[in-house]
Amino acid sequence: MELLSPSTFLPQIESRIAELEDVLKTKQFAVKKNPSGLVRIVRQKNYLQFYKRSSPSDAQGTYIPRSQEKLARSLIQNDYDQKSIPAIQAEIKELKDFIKAYKEKCSDTVYHKLASTRQEVVTPLTLDDESYAAAWLKVEYRYKKIPEEAPQLFTDNNEQVRSKSEVIIANALKAAGVPYRYEFPLLVDRKAVDFYNKDICHLHPDFYCLNLRTRQEFAWEHFGMMDDPEYAARATEKLEFYAENGFFPGKNLIITMETSTKPLSSKLLKSVIKTYLK
Repeated sequence: MELLSPSTFLPQIESRIAELEDVLKTKQFAVKKNPSGLVRIVRQKNYLQFYKRSSPSDAQGTYIPRSQEKLARSLIQNDYDQKSIPAIQAEIKELKDFIKAYKEKCSDTVYHKLASTRQEVVTPLTLDDESYAAAWLKVEYRYKKIPEEAPQLFTDNNEQVRSKSEVIIANALKAAGVPYRYEFPLLVDRKAVDFYNKDICHLHPDFYCLNLRTRQEFAWEHFGMMDDPEYAARATEKLEFYAENGFFPGKNLIITMETSTKPLSSKLLKSVIKTYLK
């Protein structure tokens, strides 16, 4: 596998730049629109007093009555906005300069500058998504046996699964280009919790998924009979066991549920996949 994970911070920096540019336009417009002036602030017990200064050398200023407090606050805000503008511009420049320098000098450029014949021979520091996914999917493991009398349900990857909902989830993952392993066994501490049903201590999430962008792995559990009290109790025990072994919802564990009256939503599936796995 790769020695270095791919850089994931550039999109965050680019998003920050876009936010700064929007704020910059807003502040530049506000400075032109709002009145400007210097204000001295004095705290008097539980309230503030404002004094309009005619110039920087005017240390005292003229008292602004409370009836004009809105104007005083507007002058103070405008002074802050004026000082913020060059700071915003400087941050934008620094971030853009960093992105340019990073793209020119980052370690990935060494591989990309090699001749294609050499690229075929060497193992790069960071694999492309296709190569990483292929290596990740090659991992061999023992599948849990599905009873012969179980319904013959197969995914688009020609895997037999245990429920129609699992078919839907598997096909949604495949359509989104998300690598997954069905019922992949996780190494867990089976002594962490003493369950009344020992079967759930053999932890095989319905799907073990890979976010190719971040290289993060997620266990995905789907609970399809949550209106059955006994089933819901077992699901609660299973989630407790996940937590005892370092798997938490939103961090590295995805949870979906349904009942007989509230089936699995394809819209929800797309949202979950986009949020955690893309």
